Amino acid sequence: MNDDPQVLDQELDDELRRLAARFDPVPDELVRAAEAAFAWRGVDAELAELAFDSLADREGLALVRGGGEPRLLTFHATDLTVELEVLASSATATSAQRRLIGQLLPPGPARVEVRHPRGVLAAEVDELGRFTVERVSAGPVSLRCQQSAAGSTPVVTEWVPI
Repeated sequence: MNDDPQVLDQELDDELRRLAARFDPVPDELVRAAEAAFAWRGVDAELAELAFDSLADREGLALVRGGGEPRLLTFHATDLTVELEVLASSATATSAQRRLIGQLLPPGPARVEVRHPRGVLAAEVDELGRFTVERVSAGPVSLRCQQSAAGSTPVVTEWVPI
């Protein structure tokens, strides 16, 4: 047996990793989301940060307002704002799918890709900046927006759970 503290620490660390992988494995959805986030680390795109989330306001008003309202999200980048309305796809708020209705500002034709636990869904944005994406899996999502204007830099939103 080796008495070196660094070797003992490494052996303990290895054993704990084996036990965690066996008894409490990382969910596949989380692995896919992490891989997708890592894949975008070097992409030439600007990050749009979350500026508003109605869920944060709603929690403070839980006793006043009932549930079932759509969730509103706003993301800001240097030259683009993404406004998003998140709705459950069915009558129940616990549905595993969401419907996204969005608006890009400034308006104009573009393409939006919604990255979610089950893959990527794409939508064309009209000249008024509007788009809708159906059947988005509940869980972490991020949008990638590419405006049609020549030379425009893609904008990628932060990942948020929906």
